[in-house]
Amino acid sequence: MARGADPAHPIPAARRATVPGSRDAAPKPSHPGSGDLPSGTTPALILSVLADGPLHGYGLAKEIERRSGGFFTGSWGSLYPALQRLEQEGLIEGDWEPYPPQGKRRRRVYRLTPQGKAAARQAAGRWRQFALRLLQVVGHGDEPPATVREVARATR
Repeated sequence: MARGADPAHPIPAARRATVPGSRDAAPKPSHPGSGDLPSGTTPALILSVLADGPLHGYGLAKEIERRSGGFFTGSWGSLYPALQRLEQEGLIEGDWEPYPPQGKRRRRVYRLTPQGKAAARQAAGRWRQFALRLLQVVGHGDEPPATVREVARATR
């Protein structure tokens, strides 16, 4: 195995995006800013995952990592502050639940509010539009043009 390789992640560390401040961050690229998630990404990811049902913080982080095929990884140091902001904005609500169900420990489980459901749909549309426009500017590499057209149809 190559030095620095992580068999748990299908994407090499140098190509994975990390949340700024995460302890599990990939090595810093030689040019500033690359590898970091764009501003506003974490709340959009949280809202998108919670649109499928309630989860606790660690479950959110693992689901985001799973859905991204290991691209978004890290300890998610910005996850909990983002959860607090979304809760203060009334987009999500969190309740303490026992863990395990009959246990003495507790974990905070988050779910979307009605306003959060609307915000999740809006955020998904904005990010799809952003991805489409970005692909139009930078090209689509080895992806067939039909993929870009499919993204365009999905944003309408």
